[in-house]
Formats: sequence, structure tokens, C-alpha cells
Amino acid sequence: MTLLREIQLLLERTYAPIPVNLEHCLIGEDRCAALNELAGEKDLAPGGRTFLRCAGDSLYLGIFYSPRVIAALEANDPRRALNERNISALITFVEEIAHGVQAALLFQEGERAIGTEDFARNLEAQARVDTYLVLSKLAQILCGGRIPRRVGRWLRRQLFDDGHRRFATARLRARYGSAQRCALGFIRRLRLLPLTERAAALRHFRALNWPEKRAYVHA
Repeated sequence: MTLLREIQLLLERTYAPIPVNLEHCLIGEDRCAALNELAGEKDLAPGGRTFLRCAGDSLYLGIFYSPRVIAALEANDPRRALNERNISALITFVEEIAHGVQAALLFQEGERAIGTEDFARNLEAQARVDTYLVLSKLAQILCGGRIPRRVGRWLRRQLFDDGHRRFATARLRARYGSAQRCALGFIRRLRLLPLTERAAALRHFRALNWPEKRAYVHA
């Protein structure tokens, strides 16, 4: 089973299944360039992109990964070790899968306003939460059980960095900054809960829209 499929299934087990295999949504550089031109979002990070389009009662998904991201993961399989050589690429890889899963779930639930800023911030905040979930699961497997504190701190530093400050536009800096603060606020609350209550908390948070997410964590 591919890494992409394993991550998608983990997220589906956590939340709910979606009717698409995201492996079938992967696109190449030429298609990504064409969709970037249509979307007009040239300032977004080049490592990975998820494209969404509504047409009638259908949602179309396209996921792109740069050759650099794929090469880093192929050279340093994160299922064998998490380290400085693969963590950045892995975060990008997981975030785009999370975008695809969450967009499909929201669409199934009736969401159609996929072009709004609230939708984008909701998707980004949820992707950070989901990426933390996947990184923690991988670390647990690799550590053979409970994650040592130093490993947990390292994972959070890698995921919640200041990368959002490097975006060229104030709109994108605000989007990614607010989404990161919201996700980090939720994860801090999540870590205080007993293990038996965390799955329900994750599902509850995912079901909230962007204003509700912010209110929930007082972000």
C-alpha cells in the first residue's frame, strides 16, 4: 500500500469515508501550471497544491506534489524514520491529503462555498490538526509506544513554524497565521484530554466551520 493511501485511510478511520481514492487525483507539473494560472494563486508554496472545483453536484479534486517533495520521501521513507531530511516534505505531503479528505467530507455535508476565505481558513486549520495526528501516529509506531517529550516537541516545532510569515501578500500571511494559531490552540486542548475522549474531540472540531473553530479555541 502506498504512503498516500495509508494516510488517507487513517484520516477516513478518524472521521468518515470519502468516495474517492486520492491517488487518482494526482496531477503533473503541466496540469498544475495550467490550474495555477486559472486560480490566480501564484504566491502559494510550490511544494504541494490542492485544487478544488464544484460543477453541479460534483466536486473535482487535483493534488500536485513537486518532484523535490517526492524525491525527499522516496530517499527517506518516513515509515522507517522521521528526521530533518524528510519532515518538511512529509508535512507538505500530509497537508494536501488532508485538504482532499476534508474538502470531500465538507462537500458531502452540503458545503458549496469552496471559494470563500472562511472555507480556505477552515481547510488550512484542519489540515494542521490532521497533519499533527498523522505525524503523531507515525512517531508512535516508530517509537514502539508513547512518544518521548523531546520527540513531541520536535514535531510541534516542525509543524508550527513561522513559514506563514514568508508569504508575499498580507491576505495569505493572515490566512495561514490565523489557521495555524487555531490549530495549535485545539491541539493544546486535545493533549489535555484523556485518550478515550480524543477521537470524539477530533470529530467535533472537524465538524465546525471557521468561525466556530475560532470560537472553540478562543483564537
